[in-house]
Parts: sequence; C-alpha cells; structure tokens
Amino acid sequence: MLRKTAAAALALGLISGSAYATEHEVAIVAGAFYPEITYVQPGDTVVIYNADDVPRKVFGDTFHFVTPNLHTGEEYTLTVTEGMPNEYFGKSFADDDSGESFGEGVTDAEQIADSDEDGKKMRGVLSFAPPPLDE
Repeated sequence: MLRKTAAAALALGLISGSAYATEHEVAIVAGAFYPEITYVQPGDTVVIYNADDVPRKVFGDTFHFVTPNLHTGEEYTLTVTEGMPNEYFGKSFADDDSGESFGEGVTDAEQIADSDEDGKKMRGVLSFAPPPLDE
C-alpha cells in the first residue's frame, strides 16, 4: 500500500511539475528574432526556428549555448535554467561552414553578431520578468 501511495505521489509531482513549464517559439525572419523579447521561467523551453532563407547560428551572450547551423525550416530547443545569461545573438553562415571553433577567443558575443543596414544587431532577450499585461 505504501509503495502505491508513494508511486502516486511521485507521478502527481512529476505531472504537476511539468505543468508549469511552457514552450515558447522564436522565429528567425529577415535577420531578426521574433519576438525579440521572450518572457520565460526556469524549466521553460524556447524553440528557435529558422524561417529565413539564410543559414544561421544562434548563440548566448557568454556562448553558454551555441546552436548548430540552422538551415531554413530547422529548429533548436533551448531549456531555460535559473540564472542563465539572458541575451542571445545570431550570425549567418555559408552552407559549408561547420563552425566547429565558433566563439573561440571572442569575449563579446555581440561583436560577431549580424547587423542590419541600420547597425542594429541580431539580438534576442530572455526576460525572467513577468510579461506585460495586454491593454
């Protein structure tokens, strides 16, 4: 009886623990992230989807994560952890660029991120703040 009760409590804990995790989607379109700011909590996942026609690599501001080259239609899932750095950037790559030494010797990830014609960097933010209320 005790084993059944413990198993039921464990199952309930696992179900209720995962019920609070949210999956967020961020699209890469025209060299930018949409949305630019994603409101997250630890345990959430962020699916970064390349809807652009240019292969892209996405990387954290401290290179705490680096995606493989994402071709059109490909995605990468990032799990949000407590205290993780919250900015990320994107860079375009040729199809044959493996990017195996990506980020080596670079101290500022923003320096190597793509920029648009106005100089705005390809930058996204994971905010741990509550999302603003829609008016």
